[in-house]
Amino acid sequence: MKKYLVIGDPIKHSLSPLIHNYWMNKHGLIDSIYEKKQVGREDLKEIVDQVKSGEIKGANVTVPYKKEIIPLLDSIEGGAKSTHSVNTLCKVKNKVFGFNTDIEGFKNSLTDAHINYKNKNIFILGAGGVTSSILAVFDNTADKIYIMNRTKEKAEEIKKQ
Repeated sequence: MKKYLVIGDPIKHSLSPLIHNYWMNKHGLIDSIYEKKQVGREDLKEIVDQVKSGEIKGANVTVPYKKEIIPLLDSIEGGAKSTHSVNTLCKVKNKVFGFNTDIEGFKNSLTDAHINYKNKNIFILGAGGVTSSILAVFDNTADKIYIMNRTKEKAEEIKKQ
């Protein structure tokens, strides 16, 4: 059985297993399962080691570990470099790579909905784990970007990035 995970803290609310297991079943991947696992910072190295050994075929990373996991990886690629945010782990040869699929996913959702965001004012509500990925889509295309967050410090941190 090929095992895939989404990890985070908290993770109880995640619908990822429901969504991914539905699609795996629909496409005949009956030898695969997608689960959620609540982990602490002290567990991150073990998860990376399990991906490297093949025990886990791949993992998604959610809050609060999208940045914390980076030093444990062999390499980060694509948008993960500019956002300093990883949401997907996979094994390439004998190394564990980190990717950020949030950027393309968000960009594709705008394109699919025929939303023209170039030279527009953008308002982002919240400065959570996916915000850096959303900002990467608007980088060099938006006229002005506004971020409102519950805490000013977190919004300022995102602004510096």
